[in-house]
Amino acid sequence: MRRPFPLPPAAPPRAHCRRGRTRLASACLAAALAAVLAPRDSLADSRRAVSAAAATPASVRAAIGDPHRLLWRAGSYDPASERLDLRAQTGVDALSTRYAVIQFEPAALREGRRQLEQAGLTIVGYVPNNAYLVRLGAVPLDAIAADPGVRAVDYLAAGLKIDPRLWPEQRGRLAAHGDAAGSDVDIVLLRGHAGESAPAIADAVRKVLPDARVLAVSQRRDAEPGVRVAVARGRLDALLAQASRLDAVAAVEPWMPTLLDNAGSVSTIQANAPGSCAGIGTICGPAPIWAQGLLGSGQIVAVYDSGTTPWSAAFTTLDRGSGPSTAITYADNPPPLPPATGARYPDRKIVAYWLQPGDATEYDYYSRHGTHVSGTVLGDLAGTFNGNTYLASTPEAPNHESADGMAPNAQLLMQDAGGLDLNAIFVADLAASLEQAHAGGAHIHNDSWSSATRGNYVDLDAAADQVTWAAEDLLVVVAAGNNGPNTLTTGSPGNAKNVLTVGALGHAGSVEVPWWSSRGPAADGRLKPDIAAPGTDIWSASATLYSSVPRYSAPAQLSGTSMAAPTISGAAALLRQYFSDGFYPRGRRTADDAYSPSGAVMKAVLLNGTNPVAAPAWPNADSGWGRAWLDGNLWFAQTASGGDDTRRLRILERPNAAGLATGETHEYGIANLGGRAELRATLTWFDPPATPGVAAALVNDLDLELVAPDGRVYRGNALAAGVSVPDGAADDLNTVEQIRLPLPLPGAYRLRIRASAVPGNGEDGSDRQGYALVVSGDFALPDPPPAPAPVGPAVIGNGSDGIAVDFTPLAGAQSFQLYRADGSCADAGRGDFRLVAHGAQAPLRDATTQGGRRYAYRLRAVRDDVEGPASACVEVVSADACTLRPAVVRDSLTAQARHASCSVDLAWRPAAATCSAAAPALRYRIERSNDPLMADAHVLAQDLSATVYVDTDVVDGKAYYYRFSATDSLGNVSPYSTVTGATTSGAAGPDPSVFRDDADRTSYLLSGNGWGISSLAAADGRYSYHTGGQAAQYGDLQCATIETPLLKLPARARLTFSARYNLEYAWDGVVTEVSTDGGASWNDLPPVGGYPTTLQTGQLPPINACGFADGKGVYSGVSTTIANAAPGNDTAVAVFKPFAADLAAYAGADVKIRWRLSSDPGYSYSGFFLDSVRIGDPDQVFRSDFERSAHVCR
Repeated sequence: MRRPFPLPPAAPPRAHCRRGRTRLASACLAAALAAVLAPRDSLADSRRAVSAAAATPASVRAAIGDPHRLLWRAGSYDPASERLDLRAQTGVDALSTRYAVIQFEPAALREGRRQLEQAGLTIVGYVPNNAYLVRLGAVPLDAIAADPGVRAVDYLAAGLKIDPRLWPEQRGRLAAHGDAAGSDVDIVLLRGHAGESAPAIADAVRKVLPDARVLAVSQRRDAEPGVRVAVARGRLDALLAQASRLDAVAAVEPWMPTLLDNAGSVSTIQANAPGSCAGIGTICGPAPIWAQGLLGSGQIVAVYDSGTTPWSAAFTTLDRGSGPSTAITYADNPPPLPPATGARYPDRKIVAYWLQPGDATEYDYYSRHGTHVSGTVLGDLAGTFNGNTYLASTPEAPNHESADGMAPNAQLLMQDAGGLDLNAIFVADLAASLEQAHAGGAHIHNDSWSSATRGNYVDLDAAADQVTWAAEDLLVVVAAGNNGPNTLTTGSPGNAKNVLTVGALGHAGSVEVPWWSSRGPAADGRLKPDIAAPGTDIWSASATLYSSVPRYSAPAQLSGTSMAAPTISGAAALLRQYFSDGFYPRGRRTADDAYSPSGAVMKAVLLNGTNPVAAPAWPNADSGWGRAWLDGNLWFAQTASGGDDTRRLRILERPNAAGLATGETHEYGIANLGGRAELRATLTWFDPPATPGVAAALVNDLDLELVAPDGRVYRGNALAAGVSVPDGAADDLNTVEQIRLPLPLPGAYRLRIRASAVPGNGEDGSDRQGYALVVSGDFALPDPPPAPAPVGPAVIGNGSDGIAVDFTPLAGAQSFQLYRADGSCADAGRGDFRLVAHGAQAPLRDATTQGGRRYAYRLRAVRDDVEGPASACVEVVSADACTLRPAVVRDSLTAQARHASCSVDLAWRPAAATCSAAAPALRYRIERSNDPLMADAHVLAQDLSATVYVDTDVVDGKAYYYRFSATDSLGNVSPYSTVTGATTSGAAGPDPSVFRDDADRTSYLLSGNGWGISSLAAADGRYSYHTGGQAAQYGDLQCATIETPLLKLPARARLTFSARYNLEYAWDGVVTEVSTDGGASWNDLPPVGGYPTTLQTGQLPPINACGFADGKGVYSGVSTTIANAAPGNDTAVAVFKPFAADLAAYAGADVKIRWRLSSDPGYSYSGFFLDSVRIGDPDQVFRSDFERSAHVCR
């Protein structure tokens, strides 16, 4: 057991802190957080009320540049002077006291994040602008460093959680977009904050709204908590009101079903062929990418769809260069539960077939959708059927017949999510499914389905962004949807920032956008869709009933963005093979140049090579950046028939670990650009997921600039009539930025990438942003001889400023580039190296290393604007600073103060060094205070190697409080442990005849979890014990106890205490219990006159954490001046009341007494405050020194 600890003392509470544009002292943050942690009825909000208004692209654009405004979907406001009034739209006027938004001045944001984390606050998301959403708790304010620059602190209002699409005036539009049209129910999705429990949220919903039906609950611990709930029409308002008040709920959104949304396309996508030809049979135009031997070989594409037909002859034969191999891959039974993987067959066309969670049914018997989609990506008809022989593709020849796919030699990883509904699929946990596909070897993921979310960023989008940001080398291709022709109709996950969202065009070379193709922009104004491809009258493989042998079926014709997306996925497979086979940068297959591109690189290359079909209105919300054109950007040393190699390609990529932090800039150059071809530069980055409910999804903002030979500066996305214009404004919404100059000035150009704001979303590493920059134009043409590889690479510097790699200078080189891979040279593949530094001379320094980690390095020289071959490899273990703090078990500190000679024995569990370069042994520091809030803490001992310490500088009957920290050999200091207190006594412990604990002068009670000393309320003195410690409320699903030490009770013993409580009436409660066997078992100890009330929940089995049954006597409701169990949790005012219990039956026994809280999921209030605990004989006023001697230390 540990003793409880609340927060240190704070400055006088105030709800909002601001000081213009200056930085604030730590007292401001202390005051702000003290206000947040105060009971909700103690805050008087004098800020000006601003009416809520649903965000639009125009309103987001207007507010995104104001660093002092918070941007929510429900409206934007300045939290220092304004508050958002949501009552008219939501009918909800409640606040969360477990979550708060803390806004910083822009210059203080990065340091503010560090201080919040150091103080123990959990950041659960970023809120534009310059704010973090945090989970509150018993946070030691003295751990927060000085000058945090806090500008404003605000509770998370319940009304902000309700999606504006659910406001009464907007609900009518939902049915038109697929919200259970014609049904008598409304279905909503409750998204939980990171770290909350989805099952607990579901239980809470069942409790507060018994007529609600819980349809689905996310189960994976690492998944975003999600609960899908249905209510009868007419009960939606009640659901919104109740669900939004649940602290664990982050957002309440309308749930929309996930609906299912090639000969003619080959030349169009590869060669920009304009003609119209049949979609079946012979290709009617050039295929220059296939002509270069790029057919998808070695590439695995995952298709998440209604299933496929594995016995279809389009998916049974694979020729990897040693002859065709035919096999049918059936679905795993049982299927692996994502993100776990199942059986893989590397030599088969279908490399794996995994059913997804839900009610998925094996194979595509009914909808034919998944079979058609898979065929468009990589179908490859092979075998002899009805007297006709079809040849499988090989790594050298497409052998195109019938309706083969875009990448006929690629392999399929099938994720079957289809049931018996012809038009829908099951999406139980998209993040887990994406992780599963990636672990299975897929780097391209096709999703020809969407949820009609009208451009809004929802859980599906966040899941896609989370996985692609974390994995970095996965490209997710999503159909935009078939809900056109109106604007704001793109579906999810196509509204994600990192995915490649595909709109449809007409058949083959058509540039017309069909009426049904969903249009952008996204609801926050971001450009969507990203790209377009043929999606009309697409011929591909068709489904058949079961067969144990390969079976031919005639191709089928379908239209939709579902057909356009796999066209792009197939193109992406060809593009990825271009890099993995080593075609970059020399334009010919070179094994030593093999490169595994990131998802951002693949996305950037595809967008940089589009045909701007809608110019001059380009880019646009119909077809995005235009129609895909692979050979318009991929450069080959020998041009194939129908190919276009007038523009050379340059790629500059940084991984997140070596990316940009706020205020940093990377600059690159093109020294000699000709004017004979268009110059285009595209910057993409994979952004961390946005916080639920915010109006603008962008978290990290990078900006692209191009400085022309005449000094004019062009910025990304500042275009007019499809051409970049000088001195335009920087883009602060999109994760794709492009500069296009059809007629560039010849000469030298400089490219800059500025990190305008990289706050991150609270996840480790999210405050440094990687990127992919792709440039194509008239440079390095004709192909010059490559620069020789740098020789003599050697590490000459390894310290706090990073790793310096030296090499022999090369005459005539423009610059040099340093590439890094994790691990040793032997372990790192050629394609694993990523750019980390560049410069004009040796040495080059990698400033983004982490001390103790092993890195491998290679160099390339740049001459004539193109990279040469890579150097030999050199490796090193970084001696750079490692700023990772040691890990401590924060609640492991124990204090034992029962000794004949006054002393306190301290012990704690060993800490662990997090930095691999740190020595395993750590040193410890002990601090002591006479105040439970550690206000006057001083160093008691330091530089300790042992995990025990005895404090002998103590006197009898006095409370002392302790905490420890650990320091590693590099000087990194851990967070403080939880504070533990002890009151000194003799070897027999405190005197049971005159036992008193007021949490001020003495503190004997021991807490298990949840309980702690609090300064929020007290009956006597300054402190009391509280079910939430220093937090304003107790937690959900807590079975939390606080108990006395072992006491031998005298005759006529009696327990008295004071309590103030506000516990959810009849649902949550506190009981008092007594044990005579040291705590092995407990008996109820009701107060004189019985408990004030009983639990009455109607739940069987009970859903409260301790399992208290209905009818059990408890302290519950509110202790008011006139009642001990008032039901008005939201209105009644709690006061301290006296209680007593007779202990005469336990005279002479060794007992423990405890108070136990049991709470359920759902609502919580200010909780139970316990003070002035006394035990003993009320008639005894004197004890002799002899009688007391065993209870007094000397």
